[in-house]
This record gives sequence, C-alpha cells and structure tokens, in this order.
Amino acid sequence: MQRLLFALLAGGLFGAGLTVSGMIDTTKVQGWLDVFGDWDPTLAFVMGGAILPMAVAWRIAARRQKTFLDLDLPDLPSDDVTPELITGSVLFGIGWALVGLCPGPALASISFGGWGGGLFLLAMLAGMLFAPGLRAQIFGRLTQTTPRSKMEIRPLTPTYAVSPQIDPADLAAVKAAGYTTIIDNRPDGEIPSHLHTAVMKAAAEELGLAFVANPVIPGGLTMENVRIQSQTIADAPGPVFAYCASGNRCSVVWALVHAGTRSTDDLIRVPSKYGYNLEPLRGQIDALAADAAGGKD
Repeated sequence: MQRLLFALLAGGLFGAGLTVSGMIDTTKVQGWLDVFGDWDPTLAFVMGGAILPMAVAWRIAARRQKTFLDLDLPDLPSDDVTPELITGSVLFGIGWALVGLCPGPALASISFGGWGGGLFLLAMLAGMLFAPGLRAQIFGRLTQTTPRSKMEIRPLTPTYAVSPQIDPADLAAVKAAGYTTIIDNRPDGEIPSHLHTAVMKAAAEELGLAFVANPVIPGGLTMENVRIQSQTIADAPGPVFAYCASGNRCSVVWALVHAGTRSTDDLIRVPSKYGYNLEPLRGQIDALAADAAGGKD
C-alpha cells in the first residue's frame, strides 16, 4: 500500500508539472520542435529544469542498492548506442513533432484532451502491444546474422563468474573457458525473443552445458532466487557462469548465497572490482550471516 501511495503521489506531481509547464499544449510543443520555423524556445527551460534534478537523482541512485521504501533498485540502464536505440529515438521524435504529444503528457491531458487525445492514447496502446513482437522480428534477424555481444567474463571466484547479457554464439567461448553450468538471472520480459530462456537453454545443452533459469525481477529479488542459485552452485560439476543485464543481479545473489561463509567486507569488495556496488546490501548480508550462525548453534 505504501508503494502504491508513493506511486500515486509521484504520478500526480509529474502530471501537475506537465500541465503547469505547458508540455500538454500541443501547439507549444510543436513550436519548440520547429527550430527552422516559428520557434518557441520556452520549453527548453522546462527540459533543463527536468534534467538538473534527474542528474542529482541518478548520482544518488548510483550509490544505493535500495530505495527509501527499502525496495531493490533496478540495474542502471545500458549506455550502449544500439540500432534499436537510434531507431526508437528517431520514431519517437517524429511522432512527438507530428502530434505534439508523448506518453506522459497524453496521460496528463486525458480528462480534457478531447477525441484527439483519446485517439492518440489508443494508437499509443496499440503500438505498445505490437512493438515488442515487431522489434524482435526486425532486430532479431539482424542479430542472428551479425551477432553483437556484451559478454565479458568477470570471475568473482575461480568457480563463479558473472557477465552482462550473452548471445547463443558466446556459449562456445564460455565452455572453452572451463565453465560447466550457466545460470540465467534475467527475465524473458526484458529481452528480445532470440535471447529468451528456451533459446539459450537449447543452445547451451547442445554444447553439453547445464543450464538453469533463475530470473531475478528488478526490485523483486526473493530468497527463493537465493536458494536456487545456491543449490545450482552446489550441484554444478564445475565452474558456474551467471548472466543478467549487467552482471549486477548475479553478483547480488552470489553475495547473499555466501553470507556467513565469507566476510561481509569480502562479499562487497570482490564485486566492486567490476563496478558493482553492494555496499547498501551490507545490513542484509550481516542479517543472513547472523541467521546462518544461529542455525548452526
């Protein structure tokens, strides 16, 4: 309930800001985007006013693992410039300039946007419904013919490594590096179909690799995730290779698995070599270590 109330408050504040700033005024928005015509530069101040607090918020978020409501923060977005990012940005800009609305202002103006605003919302919902499948078909074919990978094996121990998202073509290199078991910590909903669990599992097993799906939802890691990861590591006949969007979730689960068997300082220090900040997890790791010690007693 607390989370829903804060979401309502944030949404209401966002909508009020859009209304006061003029972002729901289609004429004003199109005037700002028409730099070669009758240009209206006033919305540039609105965008600047939005960027500055967000820059501060990102810096704060980078130092935290939990929100102020004690929820897990999602992984930081990738900074890769991909064909999908460029295509999506161009299409977004074209649509914004033609209509003068984007999703946030469209929702904020739903009560007085008239039939035009309602039509825009229907078109937007249809796009959201069909875009994932279309994207997977277009970019899935491109990726299958010219694979692009962000694989980088990052060993936390001699028998456990993490990595950003891998491609089926990377699995041979993972096997050649000596890993016998793959753990997929990324939900299918985050990725195109050619990287889904079923595809990766089939490719891994074809190479003789064990494959375990243990999807960790951003902000929704559970002790069941920790249990599955722990059991997989214990049952593996050799080194384990885990991947997610950036490798952060794989590192977090690893630290929680080993709470009480290694010092908390060590569990935080090792992932930090690869840029994973687990310091906000210190209290949770200590609590699990204390529980483990109590169980032994």
